Amino acid sequence: MNADPLDALKDIYLPVEPHWWPPAPGWWIAAGLVLIGLWWLGRRWWAYHTATRPIRAAKRIIDGLAEKDASSSVNDVAVVNQCNEVLKRLLVVALDMRTLGNQSGAQWLCALDRLSNTCDFTQGPGSILGEDRFKADFSLDRKGLLACVKHLLNKVHYRKSKLLFEETV
Repeated sequence: MNADPLDALKDIYLPVEPHWWPPAPGWWIAAGLVLIGLWWLGRRWWAYHTATRPIRAAKRIIDGLAEKDASSSVNDVAVVNQCNEVLKRLLVVALDMRTLGNQSGAQWLCALDRLSNTCDFTQGPGSILGEDRFKADFSLDRKGLLACVKHLLNKVHYRKSKLLFEETV
């Protein structure tokens, strides 16, 4: 007669597992912040990519000159003029350093030295970009000139160079 009272109990049923959808409000906030961060990073990357496009184009032109230099298909005058033209277009037009537009000779070489943080343009192989290129006989160190120009292009930054140059002028 003394029946076991535990026999009258029903089995244990586990509750239903919670679904993953809809997520809790904290997950919505975290997802929103991640999306906003990705959007912001994408815009910054696109702005940087667009702003550095002229620098990349100038590097490609100078690399093309270096390749032509290996095959010696370009004369010295054309190399010097093209290097000077690339630098003028990049600095004056693309990077908006308008004060460099009317500079030539020693002023131009000093400005290039300031931008590259070297003295390769006033005292080195880059000095040919000044008045020396207009002489009837001039000697050109092609590899040295192209190395100077490449070094300058690696130093030039689309914002910092303009600010540095405007502070020193």
